[in-house]
Amino acid sequence: KCRVVPLGINAEEYDVHEPEEVAKLQAKYGHPFVFFCGVHRYYKGLQWLVRAAAQIQAPVVIAGDGPERANIMQLAADLDLKIDFPGALSQQELVAHLHACSVFAFPSVERSEAFGLSILEAHACGKPVVGTRLGTGVEFVNEDGKTGLNVPPKDADAFAAAVNELLGNEELRTAMGAYARERVHNQFSAEGVARQEFELYKTVLQSKDSDP
Repeated sequence: KCRVVPLGINAEEYDVHEPEEVAKLQAKYGHPFVFFCGVHRYYKGLQWLVRAAAQIQAPVVIAGDGPERANIMQLAADLDLKIDFPGALSQQELVAHLHACSVFAFPSVERSEAFGLSILEAHACGKPVVGTRLGTGVEFVNEDGKTGLNVPPKDADAFAAAVNELLGNEELRTAMGAYARERVHNQFSAEGVARQEFELYKTVLQSKDSDP
């Protein structure tokens, strides 16, 4: 009675076309660096990413805008942490940042986070993700141990430890990123998802037509 069709993205839109921009970002922030991008809302858990930044062994960049941005920036200042907040990014800037970073951070803390499209965007760029265990689609999108690592929400120590594990193992990052990118193309392409929806509707309509 229930069939699940995931969300999808046009993975080709996340291919890098300006490698010099990637190099510029790595020179600006440092290499490697950890990246987040999204709307700054209460359920994104950015305060925990900020607290984890004190232990993360690389620069942290938090892009995007939203109602919690001022609070998050103030927390970073109160903790005397140097975190870059570049604000809202264009699509081209986002793609460059995703290719330039080494790990994508996804610290959401509430079940309001039902899926995580930004995880797919990072995966499309071949980047592993550190996410959280919310009991939602997030754990389906970010396969623990395969496309990244998932830790308990609201645990800055665990989040930092997972990020550092990936930062300290380039071979693991590369393997996870390659698998993640392939998985996006195979399971989460917009065209493939549309085909699944079409076939599902066709099956339902055929079943209805055959009812007595």
